[in-house]
Amino acid sequence: MLESLRFRIAAAFVLLTVAVLAFQEVTGSAVATAAVAVIAAGILGLALGRSIKSSLDTLARAAHTVSGGDLSQRVSPRPPREVAVVADAFNDMADSLEALLTAASEERNRLIAALNSSSDAVLAVNGEGRIAFANAAALQLFGRSREELVGNPFVWVMPNEDAIEALRASREDGRREARLIERPNRQYLQVITAPILGGGEWVALVVFHDVTDVRRVERVRRDFVANVSHELRTPLASVKSVIETLQGGALEDEATAREFLARADSEIDRLVQMVEELLELSRIESGEVPFGQQPVEMGNVLVEAVKRLRPQAERQGLNLTLDVSPELPPVVGDAERLERVVVNLLQNAIKFSPAGGSIRVSAAIAGGEVTVKVSDTGAGIAPEDLPRVFERFYKADRSRGSVGTGLGLAVVKHTVEAHGGSVSAESEPGRGSTFSFSIPAASGAPHREPSEQTSD
Repeated sequence: MLESLRFRIAAAFVLLTVAVLAFQEVTGSAVATAAVAVIAAGILGLALGRSIKSSLDTLARAAHTVSGGDLSQRVSPRPPREVAVVADAFNDMADSLEALLTAASEERNRLIAALNSSSDAVLAVNGEGRIAFANAAALQLFGRSREELVGNPFVWVMPNEDAIEALRASREDGRREARLIERPNRQYLQVITAPILGGGEWVALVVFHDVTDVRRVERVRRDFVANVSHELRTPLASVKSVIETLQGGALEDEATAREFLARADSEIDRLVQMVEELLELSRIESGEVPFGQQPVEMGNVLVEAVKRLRPQAERQGLNLTLDVSPELPPVVGDAERLERVVVNLLQNAIKFSPAGGSIRVSAAIAGGEVTVKVSDTGAGIAPEDLPRVFERFYKADRSRGSVGTGLGLAVVKHTVEAHGGSVSAESEPGRGSTFSFSIPAASGAPHREPSEQTSD
């Protein structure tokens, strides 16, 4: 339209000039001079129109570029004053738009980073019940990629009736809901759903909080109360039986009286040992036990522990062997308490190994840690019992009727962990068990060979 207008103006100027020249033949040179001036004005108008057209074209291209997403585009160089005001306004608008979108993008990135930093799985669900957002913890919880989660229905990810009903209440009724669900792998999740107000396509938020450890602690606490009650009831009932028997006239029979008193003394010793081990565990957990921090040669510790338990093993017809790597470095810790750890493991192995079996104690360095293993050829431990053998008073079915407080392995676990190490157990029913503990090797500590490498 501007092009057509420009040519119309130019044509008018040309026609006017021709008319003036024709009139010149009659009026003289003054009129001719005026005609030249008119022609010059027409040419100037034509050039001015071309300049404005070029500036407007530049402005239009810049606008299209910005609308395409390139917010860095500006009108440059600055056009003539006729279009300069519009160009300046466009550049100011582009600056403001870029600043606003940058701030919004930074805010969104901060929100996403915060959600991804959460240890709880978070899902945002749209009005159709499809997942619109999933944080990093959600990807890990459900074992799926972001592409596999986002866009799919919530019921496809969590086909649990309680979770689906909680989400429905938040989406449709605007209620906040909290449900506890159990997944097939015995994982317990607290599912919290809440409506999102002003969230655009995000209409509800679903948060999954893993409470498996909390449930496990609650179970351990309940089992602890049950087990300690069981362990206390047996010796107390035995002592009470002895007292009642003696009161019933057994005191008159000296031999019988001595036998019952010896039995009562044994049960009291068991109670005292149980109380002492409970107090020891409590002190270790609270950090009140002063552990030594000297270089300890684990080879020598193992040798002393094996020497102490060898007579007991031989009485039960067991073959006890020791195998220590000659390259074994020292560890930093308390030698006496580490020896007690090994003794507890050996006593446990001897207790559950039948006559003719064998027990092997070994130690080696691997990955910067000294690892000690005590293996036996006993009855083994059932898979369902294995994860709990280091709990206080926990006894697998194979040992429920055996002598012992049920605290030995718990003491082992807490003592090793106090040295910065870890414990583990491997077992297969009918094929024996292996209890292991690892402690970081001392850095730069002098190495000394154990006084006995192998004991058979």
